Amino acid sequence: MKNLLLLPLKYLLGLLGILLISCAPILFTPGQLFDFRLFFLTCWQVLKELLNPAAWQLNYRVPGTFDTIDVSFYDYFTGPYLYSMPILIASLLLALLLSYILAVMAMLSKGHAKPLFLQTTKVLESFPDFSYIFLIQIAVVQFYTVTGLLVLNFYSLGDALVYLAPILCLSVLPTLLFFKLFILLFEAEWKRPYVDLAKAKGLGNAEILLKHCTSNVLKSLFFQSKSIVWLTISSLLIIEHLFGINGILYYLRSDFSPIGITFILVTVFTPFFLFYSLAELLINKEGTERNAIFGKFNLAFLDVTQLRSLISRLFRKKEVSNPIRRFLSFFDKRLKITIPFLIVLGLFSISVGYYLFFDDQVGQTQYLYADDGGLLSGAPHPPSSELPFGTDPYGYSIFQQLLVGIKYTIAITLIIATVRVVAGYVFGFIYVFYLNNKFRKAVTSIADGMHFLPLSLLVYVLLVPILIGHGEWTTTLTERLAIQVLIMALIVLPITMSSIGNEMNETLKKDYVQSSVLMGGSLIWILVKHINPQLWPKLVLNWTQHVVQVLQIFIHLGILSIFVGGANAQADSPRLIPEIYELSGMIAISREAFLTQQFWMILPPIFVFMLLIYCFNTMAEGMAENKPVPSVSKNEEVKSTQESTDLESSNFARLTERNQLG
Repeated sequence: MKNLLLLPLKYLLGLLGILLISCAPILFTPGQLFDFRLFFLTCWQVLKELLNPAAWQLNYRVPGTFDTIDVSFYDYFTGPYLYSMPILIASLLLALLLSYILAVMAMLSKGHAKPLFLQTTKVLESFPDFSYIFLIQIAVVQFYTVTGLLVLNFYSLGDALVYLAPILCLSVLPTLLFFKLFILLFEAEWKRPYVDLAKAKGLGNAEILLKHCTSNVLKSLFFQSKSIVWLTISSLLIIEHLFGINGILYYLRSDFSPIGITFILVTVFTPFFLFYSLAELLINKEGTERNAIFGKFNLAFLDVTQLRSLISRLFRKKEVSNPIRRFLSFFDKRLKITIPFLIVLGLFSISVGYYLFFDDQVGQTQYLYADDGGLLSGAPHPPSSELPFGTDPYGYSIFQQLLVGIKYTIAITLIIATVRVVAGYVFGFIYVFYLNNKFRKAVTSIADGMHFLPLSLLVYVLLVPILIGHGEWTTTLTERLAIQVLIMALIVLPITMSSIGNEMNETLKKDYVQSSVLMGGSLIWILVKHINPQLWPKLVLNWTQHVVQVLQIFIHLGILSIFVGGANAQADSPRLIPEIYELSGMIAISREAFLTQQFWMILPPIFVFMLLIYCFNTMAEGMAENKPVPSVSKNEEVKSTQESTDLESSNFARLTERNQLG
């Protein structure tokens, strides 16, 4: 009953987050950069309009004109909203059904069938989500050329609405993710004692899996499905754009006002929030609380004696071993980490080398002529011996754009992922040790609410006023890149802070950590000696996952014509001139390539993104499989343990006395 009463409060916290995000573009408007007075004034104005149902309307821009018409809430809800949401829900249900069937088949298979299932899933997961449109389109076109039957329509024109094609394309990625989740949950369930008991009674594997394991994994599947729904909502926006669907995204881009953004985000957020919140009440999910022992002891932030011990360990000589043997041992045990790392490093080095030796030159070829002077072709040119990967519609070499852009894509992606994890670690420490239960629940509520907002859309909303210029820039390229990094990193701060904080909290529940607290360990001592060793492998794994997510967001932004570093709009042309060549910017012509069948313009950057995503997914898999190897000998480990006990014991009496006096 108490949780039911808290539900409206959690919903209001989610609405507050949406309100702040919707008004945040005001902070980045040229000429009004970081004007917080205007920001809070805008928030207040939007809040007043939300409290007045008569003001609930959008401004719809008529295609091909500059005219706008007012669209009421009822027209928006019965039109674009009820067009987009059934596509999203049907895709998720189809993905859930297909993934369950595939997971059952994989679990019941024998020999090499199951590893083949998993490896195929990893390869398909490396494809950018929108690339499945091209794959399905190619299959449909080939079927049409053979049979003369067009089984799918790929574009929405007028009253001819398309459903089947976008549902199929949107369901591919969640199917792969649900399949991997089902496999992990089934494998964990298969090791439980009741499975052995069922086998002893003569039950078959299929009956155990379908009747017993399935019902036991549904609860875990439900709670872990939020991240999959989160990714699918972001992919919906790209599907809408490429299929010409006048849905939620189109209305958002037509009415890019704070009230319009707030209104549309609330309509996306509300149904998923209500579904998951009510379901959690029925399941009776237990909250994660910090161990009570930390509330009874006033732990010192830092102890001088413990600090000296930590510093001395940094300069202590370690056992010298053969460096060649250590390198070969590392390479042998971590092939899934080393080989992908070398591939990414090689791509980055080649791109940097092209800058050092050729100054990032990108040639332009408008026309190709024959030896007799006759015109052979105009841009875009298909691949040839002179142009290995062809050109884009403006004649710029695809191959040279790749050489220039790879280093920017890799470097900026790694920086964003690193800032995310570092900020999540710092604020996660504050979340665990310095926030009381009420504030921690508020942060958790905001983090849960963000799982129901399309991340790509939030980033798009915040970056439009920064990265699309009209003439002279009011910011430098470095400032725009720094702002973009901060926005893409901090937009997920509530989620990273909550997840890393909960990982810290799990370590605090262990008996040896509680003993360390009772014996006088300071916060820094507990963090360095107990939490960090347990948390580090998970942080690295989390970092690789953020790298993959950032790469996917870059692709989405490129499709929506948002370029890394910014691009200038042309008064007499729809083309945006990018400030730097970067891989996601090459994706901007995806819709044109999709319609004209000029796939050579889009396949090279897609392949590079696939390779990067596959490499980082493989590294994440390798990190999950390999346990960290101790960096010190057994004697050092025993000595360190004894030293920790001595230091903590020396502080125990002093700590007890201080608490008694307090």
